[in-house]
Amino acid sequence: MATYITASEIANQLCAFLRANVLAGDVAVNPDTELSQLGVDSFSLMELVLFIERRFGLELPAEALIPENISNVTVLSAFCERMLNKVGNA
Repeated sequence: MATYITASEIANQLCAFLRANVLAGDVAVNPDTELSQLGVDSFSLMELVLFIERRFGLELPAEALIPENISNVTVLSAFCERMLNKVGNA
């Protein structure tokens, strides 16, 4: 049986990944801050997507990478949670 992970838990892990691997040390990561305001560019976004795919075993299709799904960590985490639930219930 798969372990359920919440959007909040996903958000915590995404913020930790951004702090450790993408952002400058003095950049504060708030889950509700727009990724573009944090300085996340297309390359950094791909790093984040690859982290999600490795960490959660979730494949994010390119067509899903639209602003409505990835504008900030909160939105991205909720999207991942929905995808995980869909996969888990399939």
